[in-house]
Amino acid sequence: MHHIAIHLTINMTAKWHMGSGEGGLILDRLIKRDSRNRPFIPGSTLKGIIRESCEKLSRTLEFPEPSDPHADDLKYFRPLIKLESPVDRIFGNKFEGGQLFFRDARLENEPPYGFQKTQARICKYRKLGTAKDKHLFSTEYAAPMSFKTIIEGHHRGLINNMKEDLPFEYCLLIAGIMNITHLGGDKSTGCGKTDVLVDSIQYNEKTVPKDTVFEYLELPEYYLDVLETEANS
Repeated sequence: MHHIAIHLTINMTAKWHMGSGEGGLILDRLIKRDSRNRPFIPGSTLKGIIRESCEKLSRTLEFPEPSDPHADDLKYFRPLIKLESPVDRIFGNKFEGGQLFFRDARLENEPPYGFQKTQARICKYRKLGTAKDKHLFSTEYAAPMSFKTIIEGHHRGLINNMKEDLPFEYCLLIAGIMNITHLGGDKSTGCGKTDVLVDSIQYNEKTVPKDTVFEYLELPEYYLDVLETEANS
């Protein structure tokens, strides 16, 4: 059994919007808040963004292609340990959920006074550059602030070079996390700039230096050789 716990600090370094999906009489787009009226980043949002980052990195490093989590392709209807992609092995797919758990990212202290601001915006025709009729709306943004969260995983059958080494799949996960630069909506307008810090990594209850992650990602051939050996055994 493989167990990992990754402690993160997420620093939002610019104004940001994490939508609640709700609107009010004055605001069309509210930020996500908890029961104490504090802004937070949902674990489900983190999961989607981190998975996308891991998929891009996996393709860059030429690991096997991850499956589309929304596709109905039955070739992926197998136990996760039988799938080739390291992304599928830890995140799961439509047929079987992965044993990777994302906690909501929460503030450690009270948010600063007046942390939210409202900005009126218009929707334009891209080609004409003119405003669309009846498309004035307002968005609530939060000021820069820092959050803490933990990602935990419990998996079987992952691939590592030595028993005490981090599996390739976890190395890809950590590198994908460190590759994130934006969170939330309106990223194209400069919102949501993010600095994600890995505070600590525990693998099977032992602390792992994060710098060792990149050493294993330079060995995709070894990962593929193990997959081939397992398939033929």
